[in-house]
Amino acid sequence: MEAIQVPQTPTLTPLSLSNLCAEYLRDRFRSKLKVHSAQPIAVAMPCVPPQVPPLMLPVPLASELDRIALTLVDAFLNPGGCV
Repeated sequence: MEAIQVPQTPTLTPLSLSNLCAEYLRDRFRSKLKVHSAQPIAVAMPCVPPQVPPLMLPVPLASELDRIALTLVDAFLNPGGCV
């Protein structure tokens, strides 16, 4: 008799959630930097399509990561800004 294999839904562990967050934040930072930057750094960066949050990433967390990405881009483009 053949065993029936049921596809398992991936579960979030603290490590996999951290990895998802890091990848999403990196991609959002790159895409926002490319949009906002008139500096040569934007030319050197790989073309990154707009990132859609992974389905397993909670919406409030994705929103916060978007805000962090904007803050990082602002800090990168204005290195002498407020402390």
